[in-house]
Amino acid sequence: MLKELDVITLTRDLEEHGLKKGAKGAIVHCYDDEQAFEIEFVSDTGETLALLTLARADIQLEREIIRGQVLEVLDALPADLLAEVRDFAEFLQHKLQRKVS
Repeated sequence: MLKELDVITLTRDLEEHGLKKGAKGAIVHCYDDEQAFEIEFVSDTGETLALLTLARADIQLEREIIRGQVLEVLDALPADLLAEVRDFAEFLQHKLQRKVS
């Protein structure tokens, strides 16, 4: 489920707006039908480059992309490195629990 302030990535070029596939933006409004979203794209200096209404097919949640990349790496790791990743994940989980409480 997408929500306001989620970071997204464009799934296609939007040449008429000077945006390329892979450009990062933020959801600033979710329409009730959850099929269209207002997305703001900003420059490195914080200037708005474009504010567009885009369909769900035009965007991908950045978190989904990262998850896919991580799974790809995990699938390729030998057992000893996989154990290190597990240990690191447990460390992060404990750190998150401390931060939340």
